Amino acid sequence: MTLYETLFALTSVAMPFWLLMILLPSWRVTRLLASLAVFPLYLAVLYAVGLVTAIGDTGFGFIQDFGSAEGVIRLLSHPDFALLAWIHLLCFDLAIGHSIYRDNMEHHYVPRPVQSILLFLVLMFGPFGWLCYLAIRRIRRTKAAQDAHSQ
Repeated sequence: MTLYETLFALTSVAMPFWLLMILLPSWRVTRLLASLAVFPLYLAVLYAVGLVTAIGDTGFGFIQDFGSAEGVIRLLSHPDFALLAWIHLLCFDLAIGHSIYRDNMEHHYVPRPVQSILLFLVLMFGPFGWLCYLAIRRIRRTKAAQDAHSQ
């Protein structure tokens, strides 16, 4: 097993946190873990280990592939870089999900069942779930401001 395969296997530890945020958002353990940001930090550390290793092995030359679709395809055709990119996605999806969880638990923009649906969308579709949350939050904030202004 390569280092990148090991790092990928270690990412599964963060899945229970997704389940807690989605299924048990009000549980004190979920709230504690969210306040400590343990799992987003954990995935970020895994990614950093992979990134530092990749830079150590190949230097910064791989960055030149970021500038074109062909270059990105070529880079992602290498299993180690594909796994590293996947860890990157998992880390950012969890960071966004964690941010949504904390923001909504504090401000109550959407009911908890809707929050759970939005977190599931972030887990499965990343930016789409985040966009949905931002749109709903914006609508709710605007409505609250209009209601406060009309009183």
